[in-house]
Amino acid sequence: MYVVTGAAGFIGSVIVRELNLKGINDVLLVDQLEHGEKWKNLRGLKYLDILHPSEFFESNLWKAKHPVKGIYHMGAC
Repeated sequence: MYVVTGAAGFIGSVIVRELNLKGINDVLLVDQLEHGEKWKNLRGLKYLDILHPSEFFESNLWKAKHPVKGIYHMGAC
């Protein structure tokens, strides 16, 4: 599994799209979607789940089910 922080931003969403084009769909997205319309950048992309940054380290999804192969840290925090 790959983790992409800041996934709903322009660059983050392009990274997810490129992973998808390479046949990689086991991607965990981390971003804040409370405000604005950047969620639209995620339309049509394939991924496992999307988590708020505060939920990321509390979540067992990324720990238990899929070994992390790489992290693209595009998030500002």
